Amino acid sequence: MQPDHALAPLWSSDSYGLDTELPSVWRAKVPISIDQSRYIIKTANSIEEFRQVIDLRSAVFIEEFAGKTGSRRVDLEARDHDADFMIIQDRDTLEVLASYRLLCSDFTDDFYSCSEFVIDDFLQLPGKKLELSRACVRPDKRSKGIFVHLLWRGLAAYSAAIGNRYLFGCSSVQSLDLRHIVQIYQYLHEAGCWDQELFIKPQLAYSILEASGLLASLPKTSSMLGENHLPPILAAYLKAGARVYGTPAFDQDFQCLDLFTVLDFEGLSAAHGRKYLHP
Repeated sequence: MQPDHALAPLWSSDSYGLDTELPSVWRAKVPISIDQSRYIIKTANSIEEFRQVIDLRSAVFIEEFAGKTGSRRVDLEARDHDADFMIIQDRDTLEVLASYRLLCSDFTDDFYSCSEFVIDDFLQLPGKKLELSRACVRPDKRSKGIFVHLLWRGLAAYSAAIGNRYLFGCSSVQSLDLRHIVQIYQYLHEAGCWDQELFIKPQLAYSILEASGLLASLPKTSSMLGENHLPPILAAYLKAGARVYGTPAFDQDFQCLDLFTVLDFEGLSAAHGRKYLHP
């Protein structure tokens, strides 16, 4: 019996909005499993775990972020077949409380980031690459910062298993307030976390801001204002040594601004290396 706050399954014969076949079986491409007190960090390795991931994703991205409450749409796309899914499970109920889609360059070159950004120069860099996307945490668990920590534990283990060099993806800012995005870029600029190398730029259909305009309009205020607007996962990337490249892309579907973010493990902060790679 599921607790009252569990997500209702979205799978049914009348589900619509699918652009790919529903899998009948699911196995992890890179099996990972870590016991962590009350939780289990692992890659989804059964069809039941996969379905829980898609249920959670659909509730967060379609119903919550896109505002389509009561929708029967299922957030499933063709890229999911080439992915692994890092999940955090409750040890007692085995419910999926958080998930992250992982697309490794060993298995695909069809990355979500390519739909929003021109990243050809980045993809040509030597070294294995792992794209992170569709990060979500169940709403009643978001106040617990432990889930970002647990996801990092899983990502570090996965990266070690595949010999990965780069983590990358679109970090979403759930605000369209121009003041907020300018303050965020002020913080990134002052903290040395923003770069225009590699000629990263939004695809034409996603481009709404130019770098010259963002820099010219930097306010003469404390950069702490921008830091306060950073989503927790992006803040964690930056503390680990990640950088944001180019200007943001506007995602009309989810009404948010996406920042192309890259973490080179060769530039990983010493503190994160000790905490996650060599605990």
